[in-house]
Amino acid sequence: MSKRTRDDFDDPIHAEADSKKQHIDPVDELISNVCKDIRRMGENANLATQVEDINYISNPIVAEFEKIDKLRTAVLSTIYAVVLEQPQKIPALSQLVLICNAKNFLVAKYVIEFFHTRTQEMLDKMVAPVDFESESDTSEDTGTINKLKTTLRFLACISPIIENNGVVSMFKTLMELAVNLQTSEDTRNGAAEQIYYSVLIALPYLLCNDTSSEMMEQCNGLVEQASLFPIRESDASIDILSPFDPKLSNFKESLPYVPKKITNLILPALLDLQGEDKKWSKLIGHLFLSFNPLVDPILKDALSANTISNDLVKHNLPQFSIPSVDALHDHKPTGLIDELWYHHPRLLFQVYNNTSGLETVPPIESFFGLFFKDLAFDILTNLSFNKDEASIQLSILDLYFSKDLFAPPGSSIDQLKLIQKDNEEGVNNPPLSTWKIEDIAVESILTMIFQLPRSLHHEIYYYTVLIACCRESPESIAPVFGRAIRYFYNHLETLDYELKIRFLDWMTIQISNFDYSWKWDEWVDDSVRLRNLKHHPKRNFIKNLIAKEIRLSNKNRIKESFVAVNPDPDATDRFVLLEEFYKYLNLSLVDNPNEYIASYDSKLYGNDEEISGILKELQVEALDKISQKSLVSAQDEVQFYFGNNRLPLHEISNKVYEFLVAQWKPNEDLLDIYQELQDNLSSHPAIDAETFTVNVFLQTYAYLGSRSIYSVVSLISRDKLKLKYLLGAPIDDKDYVPGSTFRFEERNLTQEQIDKRQNLAIDSIFRLWVNQSQMAFLLLEYLIEYKILQPIYLVGKCLSLETNLVIDNVACMESINRILESSYTTDRDEFNVLYQYLLERIIQNLSSLAEGNNDEIKITTEFSDEEADDLEKMNVIDKQWLFYEYTGLLKSYLRKYYEESTVTQQIQDLTNEPAKQQIMTWIEELSRK
Repeated sequence: MSKRTRDDFDDPIHAEADSKKQHIDPVDELISNVCKDIRRMGENANLATQVEDINYISNPIVAEFEKIDKLRTAVLSTIYAVVLEQPQKIPALSQLVLICNAKNFLVAKYVIEFFHTRTQEMLDKMVAPVDFESESDTSEDTGTINKLKTTLRFLACISPIIENNGVVSMFKTLMELAVNLQTSEDTRNGAAEQIYYSVLIALPYLLCNDTSSEMMEQCNGLVEQASLFPIRESDASIDILSPFDPKLSNFKESLPYVPKKITNLILPALLDLQGEDKKWSKLIGHLFLSFNPLVDPILKDALSANTISNDLVKHNLPQFSIPSVDALHDHKPTGLIDELWYHHPRLLFQVYNNTSGLETVPPIESFFGLFFKDLAFDILTNLSFNKDEASIQLSILDLYFSKDLFAPPGSSIDQLKLIQKDNEEGVNNPPLSTWKIEDIAVESILTMIFQLPRSLHHEIYYYTVLIACCRESPESIAPVFGRAIRYFYNHLETLDYELKIRFLDWMTIQISNFDYSWKWDEWVDDSVRLRNLKHHPKRNFIKNLIAKEIRLSNKNRIKESFVAVNPDPDATDRFVLLEEFYKYLNLSLVDNPNEYIASYDSKLYGNDEEISGILKELQVEALDKISQKSLVSAQDEVQFYFGNNRLPLHEISNKVYEFLVAQWKPNEDLLDIYQELQDNLSSHPAIDAETFTVNVFLQTYAYLGSRSIYSVVSLISRDKLKLKYLLGAPIDDKDYVPGSTFRFEERNLTQEQIDKRQNLAIDSIFRLWVNQSQMAFLLLEYLIEYKILQPIYLVGKCLSLETNLVIDNVACMESINRILESSYTTDRDEFNVLYQYLLERIIQNLSSLAEGNNDEIKITTEFSDEEADDLEKMNVIDKQWLFYEYTGLLKSYLRKYYEESTVTQQIQDLTNEPAKQQIMTWIEELSRK
């Protein structure tokens, strides 16, 4: 199978549209064509054709570069943009500069001066952040040191036309800076590590176009200089950032791998590339495309025809002003990748070489493994404004490097295993590669998704890039996704708690974008075996994945996807219905919603036996009505009985309904209906007046807004003052409409009364939306947003050990995370109170689950089918899992908001000593810069 060209990924419809050009100015048309050609450089799979194209592109540049200022500016800016955004094209771009230099050395002179200016700006910005003419600080910026690394690569490639080893001198100066900066401190310095790594990852580019013995010696000298760099904390614990959690010693022997620090790998990888003879034989001819045989004749012809000089012209690279060590001590970087280096050691994520028994990606310890991950990170980060282009460039990354590096695109695992077998038996001489470009691309994107402590962009960006990659090459990419999904699923017991949520999100989007198709039958055995373990990661994952899919579609559509191909070729039915998964179609907040509703309503009406019977009848009627519908909506599942004339207080309940359903009424009118309700309730002493009042109002609001979340938000916004009054929330003068003279009187509620009303509000919403947990939490979030409900009450409810909603229900987890993030960005004081309370509650839960056990909590992972039905035994095992799920939850919150964490004293109250020591270790790790 031949390599793809960029044309394989282009939309022919768009291509046709592009061909229908309007009449434009000839100069503008020339500039547009030249810049487009520069951007597309290197995308032709045929190297000879690619060199011909580069030579052709050079002609208008050489001819017009000095004459047309607009062209010169556009060309320089385009080359610079491509270098930063698509660094895989740097070797091809360097050929353009070399050819232009042979034809008109002023072009190369301008390029070198331009890149010198840009590079110096980066160096200056490291110690004195300023806005430069063409670069502004944005949230998408990767950081000055990361961009410096990329310009170093480009300068290294054009070093043959730079005199006095100017580029090598730059490399040496930066390495000296990294060594001195790190030597001056006892702990790791993120900027020092990043500069050290940047120089070494860019070093092979010096040999891209110059493989002379002199250049090899220069590279050897740089490697020797790098050996002076002191690695700090090389053996320090990295548990807080590890993607897999052994849960103390429970899974220590079964982790898929121990994550490795990138700083520890880069120099040994480069030494291996250098070889014992220091001839760089593993690099030369094996990484970069061999342009020289094709470009050298062009250079020779161009120089012989050059009327100014027939000799190669070399240019001076002005000396750079390098920041001092003292100035960098206080350097706090901006930019996505620079900040990542600054705060924590960089760990590398792995997927594919752990799944198939052969290397489908370069080993992470090798230079090639580090090299391609680094390129992919830069492409993903710098092309975030164009996800389609990012996906295309990752999919054709193999075009830009040696053709022997990768197996043919789309190779299956079975084909690769045959290649590996032939390699081992000596049939293939030299051995053929089993590296898949698809695996490299997908693993790189997954690395960014599962980046800790946070992903650089919103995860949805990476999800959409993965989807775009799959749509570009569905037949070759889909199996790659499948292996990754199985890998994460198989390791759900140890996958970091936060990463399980990200995996769940990716899987949800992936399935929903591909017609909800998945091999559900692969999970049947797990579902059956774990049927009585509510909090086991795999069972919880299956349940929440189905819940999220239903939110994007409907129950019937997802139910239809639970099919498997019948393995029996003689079977009548081609597909087998997987009824095991039907139980997960229940999106309720509780296991048995109908029992919950019946019990709740009975208590609401004072547990009167007769009324409870009526409520039961109403529920049966409602369920019977639902059963007759072929398509049941979320609104159909709502059970709302207040106005039924068989129930007491139905007349006043209907008045409340009419009052709320009407157009906005003056706030003072609420007092009348509120008092009428209290008067009616006085005739029913068995009914708790406060509980009934909050429920009839809150459930009615929720019921009226049940058509859509927008309806209920509109009602809440309209009546937020009335709701604040009912729930005892503070009312400020600014809440009133300007010019309004009415003011609610102070009610002088006790804190106990406020607590009760706030908790009743949550219970009311849970009751009405018990069958649709997503709607319940969204509605409660809006009550919080309008300051009607205090978030601390919802957090307390979600962390109750009676329900464990925050662990059990992904809608709850997402809601709590949104509430925390909103508070963190808008009201830091409120956040601090909420965050401390959250951590304290988790620690209290851990102590309760430990039940005084001061030894390590051991998880029972093996049990027989008979034991799986022993509910008492399964309850014990479930508590073991729940203990570590709460530990993982605590870990994720400490990691995300570690600067705000001041719970050391509360952690000392944790009764389980091993867990306490583990948590204290995480805090110690986070305290390191």
